[in-house]
Amino acid sequence: MDNKHLKLVKTGWRRYVFIELPIFFASLANGMISNVFIDLIVYQTCRQITTKNESTCDILHTNSSSEEARELNKIVQPHASYIIMCKLLIESILPAIFILFLGPWSDKYGRKPLLTVGYFALMCNSIIISILSYADSNPWMFLSASIPSALLGSGLLLATYCYISDTTEDDKRAWSLACLETCRTIGLVVGTLVGPLIFQKSSYSLLFIISASLYLTSLLYVLFLVPETIRNESNKWGNPFDFSLVKQLILTCIKKRDGLNRGLLWSCLFILSLFTIIINGYMNIAYLFATAKFGWNTIEFSIYSSVSMLLSIVGTFGGLKVMRDYIGLTDITKSLIGCLSGFAAGIVYSLSLKPWQMYLGICFGMCAGIVLPTTQSIMSKSAPIDDLGKVFSLVTFMETILPLGSAPLYSLVYSSSISVYPSPVYILTSGIFFLMIIINIIVNVKFIRHESFHQSTVIKD
Repeated sequence: MDNKHLKLVKTGWRRYVFIELPIFFASLANGMISNVFIDLIVYQTCRQITTKNESTCDILHTNSSSEEARELNKIVQPHASYIIMCKLLIESILPAIFILFLGPWSDKYGRKPLLTVGYFALMCNSIIISILSYADSNPWMFLSASIPSALLGSGLLLATYCYISDTTEDDKRAWSLACLETCRTIGLVVGTLVGPLIFQKSSYSLLFIISASLYLTSLLYVLFLVPETIRNESNKWGNPFDFSLVKQLILTCIKKRDGLNRGLLWSCLFILSLFTIIINGYMNIAYLFATAKFGWNTIEFSIYSSVSMLLSIVGTFGGLKVMRDYIGLTDITKSLIGCLSGFAAGIVYSLSLKPWQMYLGICFGMCAGIVLPTTQSIMSKSAPIDDLGKVFSLVTFMETILPLGSAPLYSLVYSSSISVYPSPVYILTSGIFFLMIIINIIVNVKFIRHESFHQSTVIKD
């Protein structure tokens, strides 16, 4: 291990300090506001379009399953989907550029600066939305809330991945990454259930203030309790926009050398990229699809989302446990099974005519979450341990830049085929999962015969 990486020995109360806790609080806040924020954009867009009678839009909250509300959604949602798309683009363009510099920079100067600034940006985001919702602003004004995240929040996920890599051994990394994703999911489940209830009992503004308080809690936790894992000998922060850092990152991932399996690394990166496209695309249209197709309100969709996330936790942890301890499958095979699960779910969603069929899709797709931690684990074994920060920087870069394509793609497919059956937007999801299946099979066939891979050691290219 590089001599700049510190060996953390936790004693006393520090044994109870975990990086997963601030992630949980942040995910809780995100779950509380995500669906409500989309509802806010749709509602304010409706009020802008129907300027002659603003009370017409109240039916979206009071009787969302009525035929009148569904017809109104068909008019309003195409406009709202473009605002949501622009939001994702703003939160992707600058972060995609910054992340190339921040990954190598954090390898030299530490993880805590990125964690601290990231949580601060999320807190600012919620505060701005709260003010704008209280002022009854034009829906396009909500895009200004994305500016703090775009400028300051790009390194949060990267720093978290790097922190996990710094503090875990190779054989425990997949499990640690799965625990991280589970904390995020549990926070989203609780937040998704609680957020709409708080909104119904209070207002948009109060809900976003509460979410800002949770982000503040994460910020203070990281600032005062989480130890640094990188030894910064100069005790100063260097220039993050040093192009030599980007050069180091690129050479780390493309230069042929001992300990680097480039084919496996880039295959895993491609799988993670496709999975990111699906996740971002799904988040962009899921609520709109449910309200337009079944007339669900925020609470009904929140219940559905919570069930989906809970079953995803069961499928991910249960699947990993069974496949690892009782069947003895490789990480590549686990990833393949996760892709098959996601493919089946997409087919069911595209053919859904009744609300219960959406829940059936959840059951088919409950193992799709296995793809993320297993593929990340495979990737971490394809490169030397001293370069894991740079590898995860590349992963986070792809996760940041891909919404530039996935958000417009899913928005355009959805808005142009809102009344088409079977749903083309979910057929698109199944098609992407099918491509991931093909890549997994190719990787499996190519590397399955290498005994060293089964022993979770590095394969030479």
